[in-house]
Amino acid sequence: MSIHIAIVGSHEFVETIRSLGSPEDVRFAYHPYEHPHEAATIAQTLGSFDGVFFSGSFPFAYATPHLTHVAAHHVVQDETVLLTTLLYATLTHSVSLNQVSIDLVEPRRLTSILDSFPNERVAPTVMRISPDLAFEDVIAFHTSHQGKQTNLAITSIERVHHELVRAGFNSQLMIEPTVTVRHHLEQLIQQVRQQLADAAQFAIIRYDTDDIMLRDHLASVRCLGGHLESAEDHHITVLTTKGEVLNAFEEDTLAPNGTYRIGIGYGTDYQQADEHAQIALSAASKERIRIVDDSKRLSFPTRDAHIPYRVTEQLAFDFIKQAGVSPVNIGKILQFAKRKHEFTAKELTDYLDVTRRTTERLIKKLHDAGIVDVIGEEMSYGQGRPRAVYKFNFPTS
Repeated sequence: MSIHIAIVGSHEFVETIRSLGSPEDVRFAYHPYEHPHEAATIAQTLGSFDGVFFSGSFPFAYATPHLTHVAAHHVVQDETVLLTTLLYATLTHSVSLNQVSIDLVEPRRLTSILDSFPNERVAPTVMRISPDLAFEDVIAFHTSHQGKQTNLAITSIERVHHELVRAGFNSQLMIEPTVTVRHHLEQLIQQVRQQLADAAQFAIIRYDTDDIMLRDHLASVRCLGGHLESAEDHHITVLTTKGEVLNAFEEDTLAPNGTYRIGIGYGTDYQQADEHAQIALSAASKERIRIVDDSKRLSFPTRDAHIPYRVTEQLAFDFIKQAGVSPVNIGKILQFAKRKHEFTAKELTDYLDVTRRTTERLIKKLHDAGIVDVIGEEMSYGQGRPRAVYKFNFPTS
């Protein structure tokens, strides 16, 4: 599947991106502007894209209020950009740093560079800029100093640079090395790939309901981009993807209002997603909609926090204690369970720092109590028997 990314920036920036080329599965659409403020208008008319890449923080700031549910990134004015620009300016224009006026989004980056110089230093005249600052004020800053304290203006804003040159002032536009531009573009592409992979995750929605109208609703919304797997008494199951579920939340089409419960599970396959949906549905919670993701974290659409699906420490402690495990080992087992959901006897032995026989007794107690399940075998490298693989299975209520 091809990734579609919009490039928003000056004509010079667009040409830089063109020169970089793109991966085979990535397509660029170019949207040059004359003035950074135009990025806001461009954002409102972009259409559908997987990501938007901006030439800098200003167009990014102007446009992002008009972008929803799309990955966006911009070239960051980092230390590499500053060092490259200052080196070029001092060599090409034959000026010292104290003869330079410079506008910066983050002056602390320049301070950090200058502080690393071992000897006494001279510094440029600096103006801190932000997207809500009038460009006329930036131009006035540079012109008020040039010919007096400074001989060269270095600016982050293309429009300011062009106005200064047109007015006869010496100006240098901030230089963004190709490697820096490429790095930030690759960051956006990676972010888009991750989001697309995340949205493509398998999802199972389980409805526990007597509402006879729910099936009609699901048919009207095309089963949320999936299909109806089963519709038994009191239970309806829909197979779809995480992306479709997120769209359903955004469009409020998951289900009509009602008192019934909904369990949503995400996973790397439908079997795992179904297991997580069942866990979500049975979770001890008053929330109508519960979600268990591929990391077994329980969450709710009405809350921001995720709850690790390992129940409460106290509940797990009580169950392990009932299995006849000593309090000393209970705490260690709980800590181990947070790190390793699946394990072998050897791994538990190494962690607890006990004998293999002690570990085997512990595992037997946990297995008999239903706290540990055998889920498979791990082949040994030698001639010994395969080792059992266990998984913790703490109850939820």
